Amino acid sequence: MRFSACEDPVFPKLPGVDPMSLRVFHSLFKTMRLYRQLMFKMMSEKEAHPGQAGCLLIVSNHAGITQRDLARKLHVASSTVTVMLQKMEAAGIIVRKTDVEDQRLTRLYLTDAGRILLDEMNEVLARFINISFGQMSSSDREDFDRLLNTLCTNISEELDGTT
Repeated sequence: MRFSACEDPVFPKLPGVDPMSLRVFHSLFKTMRLYRQLMFKMMSEKEAHPGQAGCLLIVSNHAGITQRDLARKLHVASSTVTVMLQKMEAAGIIVRKTDVEDQRLTRLYLTDAGRILLDEMNEVLARFINISFGQMSSSDREDFDRLLNTLCTNISEELDGTT
């Protein structure tokens, strides 16, 4: 299902949820869907997958990272990273090398082709960010950042069981 920017999907009222909180939830849900659609559209223009962008960025900033640590940083299962890395290695974007001191570890590195793709993805990401936030005032961006951080804190505390 695809939402236009002005479309307001109809959701039932939820017991125990005030109407404004429900409205904010709907807006956030709609925004996440549109955000994902735009990211996929823009990345597909470069024949890339958004998941690869995060992977390339982490490997470029942490040359020699292990697959396990990469999975942790991406917040995905190791099996998900395995499949992604197999495809990226076959495309010549990354290379895996056995650790010289601990043969059990495999370290990840970008190839020259991977660095070129990362540069292209960074250009797409810059365009994406400017489309998403560039027309917001500085004050609105600051407020939005503060509100999103509050939301992240609330969710993180619940996940950690600290509330």
